[in-house]
Amino acid sequence: MSEDNSNPQDQQEGSNPQPNLAIEYSPMVNTQRAPRQPSNLQDLLRYAVEVGSRGQDGAQGDVVALNENNRGFLMNALNSMMVNVTEELATIIKTLKENTGQKESCIEALDNLSDYVCTIDYANDFVRMGGLTALQLLLEGNDDELQWRAAETIADIVQNNPFSQNFIIQTDFLSLLLALIKHSHNTTVQVKCLYAVSCLVRENKECLAEFIKKDGFSVLLHCIQSKQEKLMIKSCFLISCLSSNNNEVRSILHSMGIVEQMCMLIDIDDAFDTEINEHLLSALCSLIHESPNAQALCQQEPLNLMLKLNYIKEKHAGDEVYHKEIEYANLILKQVFDTDTVEVDEEYQDR
Repeated sequence: MSEDNSNPQDQQEGSNPQPNLAIEYSPMVNTQRAPRQPSNLQDLLRYAVEVGSRGQDGAQGDVVALNENNRGFLMNALNSMMVNVTEELATIIKTLKENTGQKESCIEALDNLSDYVCTIDYANDFVRMGGLTALQLLLEGNDDELQWRAAETIADIVQNNPFSQNFIIQTDFLSLLLALIKHSHNTTVQVKCLYAVSCLVRENKECLAEFIKKDGFSVLLHCIQSKQEKLMIKSCFLISCLSSNNNEVRSILHSMGIVEQMCMLIDIDDAFDTEINEHLLSALCSLIHESPNAQALCQQEPLNLMLKLNYIKEKHAGDEVYHKEIEYANLILKQVFDTDTVEVDEEYQDR
């Protein structure tokens, strides 16, 4: 609705009388100026504020009654703010399906969709209406940006949403997401697909079982070995979440050698982002918790884990940025080596 700044009170002399659309007052004398008749949404807001303020001041003498014209304006204004979400979702799905070659149209449609699917009911409506098919077309396409935007939308749909999680796991979406994580040459595509997988499997046992069936942990191991910082961090986070208090997951990961991999990847040369060690150590804490076998793996001399952990503690002592990293190092030292400190040898002191 375009904003109309004209004032109905500013009438030229001699013009035809205009119907009175302002609020009606009782005959009681009132020295306060009546609010200007609202002519658009901005005026409507101003009108509500003015009337509300007068009410708070204790002006009880005004009897407010909307006439038919004023009531009609109010209803039209409110209706103009209402959106038929089902129609909007149908339009978005149609746009995505019929314009896969028109990138800007698809991006605009995905942006509009993101405004709706953050609400669980609308996300479920989108799924019921066949919207996943439209997103699948984008994931299977060749445009990296449309792929990662589609993956991000899937994450928004399934996050904390059991209905959509259970619906999507009946399709081949998980296989498609895992394939993109492993084989895409675009890091953003990989990261967004991993985010979608994480939202899908973290709190859903059925989805986790399907993830295990599709060898999803091998994909996470691939991410950890990729040396891509964002992939490493998100993979470690997911491993930490899934292995906490889950002996089956821990057993699978132990058999894959992920414990040794994480020990070897702990960085003491600051080659990676400062968060990587923190997430590696966090995941390692989850993997070795109440697991003597995993703790024994960490004790293998070639891994130099004890020296690495104490070097990290000594290097970052007193630095608040690394407090979580040091906390995890202490936990691992206590569980694996039954100590929280050891002298750092000359090889590590010289670094």
